[in-house]
Amino acid sequence: MEKIPVKTIKKIEEDIVEKNDLGKARDRLHGLISTYPNELELRRKLGDIYFALKYPSMAGRYWYLEKNKTSEMVKACILFEKSMGNDPFRIARALKFKGDSEILIRLELDQVISPIQNKVKESLLEQPDDLLKDNLVSLGCFSIIILTILFALVGVYAFFTWIF
Repeated sequence: MEKIPVKTIKKIEEDIVEKNDLGKARDRLHGLISTYPNELELRRKLGDIYFALKYPSMAGRYWYLEKNKTSEMVKACILFEKSMGNDPFRIARALKFKGDSEILIRLELDQVISPIQNKVKESLLEQPDDLLKDNLVSLGCFSIIILTILFALVGVYAFFTWIF
């Protein structure tokens, strides 16, 4: 947690404790997780907020990579797995872990919780293949938008040459 600005962490704590604005703290943590994906402590805090907001499945999503889980965390993680149909690939995609794969290699998850977790960890380590697929989909969508604009311009040109 050294890299994260202390000012932002204080704002999050202030939102939680003083203002009781869990929604704002949740949004701030989502932004921090995307900026600092290697900081698993942020995921734990976000899971705590979702649990306080009575969303145990979402809490399980963010507690899933937690090393030392409490009984509440275990139940939430099991709910999260069920919500994803116990499919390791869907679970791995829903976790949206964009951090360093070395963290996942060093991370030892409790195997007592679920036999799916090892498969999820393997899927997370294989994610770079999915990134290529996502980039190709983005490129395809961008190409379709450009072609649509191009055809619209050609149509407008043809319309004006037909009228004038």
